[in-house]
Amino acid sequence: MLQGWDDNFYYFWLPSAVIDHDLDFSNQLADRTTMDATVRDAGLAQPRTATGLLPNKYPPGWALASLPFFLAAHVFAPAGATGFEPGYLLAVWAGQLLYAAAGLWLAIKLVRRLVPGAPATTAVLSVWLASPLIYYQTARLSMSHSLVFTLAVAVFWLAQRVEDGDLRPRIWVALGFCSALLVATRNVAIVYLAIPAVLAGPRLRSVKPAGWLALGAAVPAAAQLAAWKVLFGSWLVYSYEGERFDFAHPHVAAVLFSPRHGWFYWHPLLLVGIAAFCVWAWRRRDGRAGLVSLGAIIVLNAAWAVWWLGSSFGHRGFEAATLFAMLGLAVLLRAAPAGSWLRRIVASGVALAVGWNLVLGALFLTQRISRGDAVTYADAGRAFAAWVRGPD
Repeated sequence: MLQGWDDNFYYFWLPSAVIDHDLDFSNQLADRTTMDATVRDAGLAQPRTATGLLPNKYPPGWALASLPFFLAAHVFAPAGATGFEPGYLLAVWAGQLLYAAAGLWLAIKLVRRLVPGAPATTAVLSVWLASPLIYYQTARLSMSHSLVFTLAVAVFWLAQRVEDGDLRPRIWVALGFCSALLVATRNVAIVYLAIPAVLAGPRLRSVKPAGWLALGAAVPAAAQLAAWKVLFGSWLVYSYEGERFDFAHPHVAAVLFSPRHGWFYWHPLLLVGIAAFCVWAWRRRDGRAGLVSLGAIIVLNAAWAVWWLGSSFGHRGFEAATLFAMLGLAVLLRAAPAGSWLRRIVASGVALAVGWNLVLGALFLTQRISRGDAVTYADAGRAFAAWVRGPD
């Protein structure tokens, strides 16, 4: 389940806090066989923080969401367990898989609500199969991207409920909790809160709903603030020391169209879905808020120093924006009556895009294409042909 730097550091919060009762990750890192020894040694050699601890730049939201499953495994763990035994890993993996399934289920409900008359299940599952999510919600659940998608969809769904007039305290509490946990899972995901701000903001006309909202947000927010304080000695910290956004030189075209993990280059169906979403969204208040979120995450990803995000299946930084492509495809399918020539064209294009993505995913999983460098269509074609041909 755990492989590489990111996965391990997202997970380290759990055994360190629950078993060691501290946030000193040095013993977890020293004992790890799930990362390259050179990388592990470089991690141990990092400068300590102001509190004398190893830094962990990754926020604790993923670990907080995984905590119930980790604790369930801990109840049955033998004495002296480290938190890395198969029982722990399987429990957390199953929990994250449950979250992924819940996110897709909610996405179908949300698409069905926003695009009535469209085949919501077909739209959601088609885009999912043709996007990076299929990889990050199956093979790499130990990263934050699957959970970010689920939490963003939950936030959008709850905000729609509030706009519809469902002002029960539990809805406000859930909206506050999911919103705060979303940001505490991946800090840049704060851009997606533009949608609940537009939908639910006008309903905050008294202290009571604001209080319920704050109550829901309290635990994830407290976890993030406490983690920063214990690790870095300050309540508010920029934890990605040495890594910065360069807004003066954003790689907008590359982050979308480059062979090096360009979102649309690797996953062409998303270009079609996003284009349709933009046309549909422009006419709606909630849709325009979605366009703001989409524009913001494109700029943030494009301005990041490592805009291709290192080892990545396509571009993993657009996880929640995949919902917008699902909505766009639903709009297209609704506009193409069943049995019409237009529906057949759309269905054929979707099938090709899904097939391409599944082949690309297989090549990526088996490391027949690079995970960090540019992969052109020709590169993928040659790798697939060599795979089919077999050894000489």
